Amino acid sequence: MKNTLDLNLMEELSNLEYFIVKAPVNTQEFWKEWQEKYSRAFVSRIAIKKLLRTRKLSYEDIKRYKALLEVYEDIVFYLENIKRLALNLRGIFETNGSPEFDDEDIDFDF
Repeated sequence: MKNTLDLNLMEELSNLEYFIVKAPVNTQEFWKEWQEKYSRAFVSRIAIKKLLRTRKLSYEDIKRYKALLEVYEDIVFYLENIKRLALNLRGIFETNGSPEFDDEDIDFDF
């Protein structure tokens, strides 16, 4: 039983290996590779959502596609995290939301 689980895990890792960005973070190749993998994961997630909404699927198919949707959501999350890391290493930090201004920051002289 343990060997079967190990083989299943190795198969899953092999299936997911495509989405690992291998290029160094500080290179142009990183961004090219990242964009290719992100686009594929993002569009795959959209396709699965569309299948779930528009097709009449069996219970087993729905269950399988929902599990696959979760995998693609995890992949997109992983890719967004390494993008954030790459930007942070370049000194670019994302802000959450829009900047707040005090009345004192606004110059009312026109």
